[in-house]
Amino acid sequence: MPVIAASHLLGRIGETGAFADRICWVVPRRALQLQAETEFLKPLARELLGEGFMIRRSANEADPCRGLNGFVTTYQAIGFGNHHLIEEFTRHRYVLILDEPHHVEEGGAWHQSLEPLVRRAALTVHMSGTLERGNRRRIAFLPYRMTGSPGNENEIIDLQNAAGFASLSYSRREALYDRAILPIHFELMDGTAEWIGRDGETYSTKLSTANKDTAEALYTALKTQFAVQLLDECAAHWSDYRAGHPRAKLLVVTANIEDAKKYVLHLKGAGIRAAIATSDDSAQAGKNIENFKLHEGRRALDALVTVAMAYEGLDVPAVTHLACLTHIRSKPWIEQMIARATRFDSDAGEWDAQTAFIYVPDDRFMCAIIQNMQDEQTLAVKQMKDAEEYEELLARYEETEEAERRTITPVGSAGTGRRWNRIGHIGHISPHDENAAPAAPPSVLEAELREKIQSYCKQIDAGQFDRRWGEANKRVVKHFGRPRTAMNLDELGRVLAWLETNYP
Repeated sequence: MPVIAASHLLGRIGETGAFADRICWVVPRRALQLQAETEFLKPLARELLGEGFMIRRSANEADPCRGLNGFVTTYQAIGFGNHHLIEEFTRHRYVLILDEPHHVEEGGAWHQSLEPLVRRAALTVHMSGTLERGNRRRIAFLPYRMTGSPGNENEIIDLQNAAGFASLSYSRREALYDRAILPIHFELMDGTAEWIGRDGETYSTKLSTANKDTAEALYTALKTQFAVQLLDECAAHWSDYRAGHPRAKLLVVTANIEDAKKYVLHLKGAGIRAAIATSDDSAQAGKNIENFKLHEGRRALDALVTVAMAYEGLDVPAVTHLACLTHIRSKPWIEQMIARATRFDSDAGEWDAQTAFIYVPDDRFMCAIIQNMQDEQTLAVKQMKDAEEYEELLARYEETEEAERRTITPVGSAGTGRRWNRIGHIGHISPHDENAAPAAPPSVLEAELREKIQSYCKQIDAGQFDRRWGEANKRVVKHFGRPRTAMNLDELGRVLAWLETNYP
């Protein structure tokens, strides 16, 4: 969408008469910034845009575009400070892209920081696969209306009847028909769980038939042997599958860092190159995600173990297998997770030869989400016997705080069997013809140039200024009159050329 918006709405730098001047793409995580920046360098983007259009990563800084057509930032960065961006949106007409806008709660701090930008933008685009929040509160900037009978009213997003809004929807069924996403093969593993409750009593049940105890049984299973068994089943199938599909990758989703570390060690013990991408959005998480995208070289990873929402927006079409080792059962959360494995990989062959393999616990909450996805595709696999009872149980489960679940003492669990459901097989697609390798993203080139300049300055200090460290840098600042952190690519190139000319 951002590439399409740029191709249709932006003019070339310095042109007049276009709908807008620049584009601002806001993503929920720093790890997604490089992904967004790279999107403008893909062959399809170059075909739409030509060679001149690029965006760069930015945070809370003046001149975020640095001579390019736009920038990508995060909700966190805007929430931390927006005064530079308010000035930028006042001087230039922007297309504002809010990616995964359900992160922005109405009335929250991010809402307040974004509001002056939305007010100044020539166009705001909200794009999400899950237009609902886990806490069921309103999403900022979107219109709502009440529905239902008096006394049983419900609040829903209303994009069809709101003035000033245009709505484009694209269902799973349509995406499958277009061969834009892959069919799913679910492996549901059942098991027994035993735990000591808050009352000191010992309880045990089968995961698939647990009723009031589903939350406790699921938490116990995923804290004990059952989780490792499910992971081993998924990893074994992935290993066999990769023999005929060498690009295949394995994604593991957990609820906390403690479990993620355990599973990474377990995978490494099996000879699988694995690493963690935590939810703290650290620089190391970003590096691990980039290594997970690689297919060759010593840094390439076979498996990524993610924590909480670290996987949101993760664009690695080579992911073929996903192991769900988290007790979270929010429908939008699970749908986001599953979508990481359903992306068509044009480099892996024809569409009808690809499948997403999802390994999950066989609990009633997960089954309901699978049922919902199958209903969307008009393929029924399992009927919920008592919808009202399920809704009541789900509400009770969602109200159970993590702290309460932790007051039980997991004793043990074991997998007792699997069943599978395969949904959504339709037709064939031809791989996209990628006729050119992407160039390096602008922010990467900037960082490389700054590093070269710093290294060159140190060599000058050592060789020409008798190790008076910082002397060459002082002369650069004096000559150019501004810090390198504020320079664009052309300016950084001129700095390096000036150094090489004056201090060969």
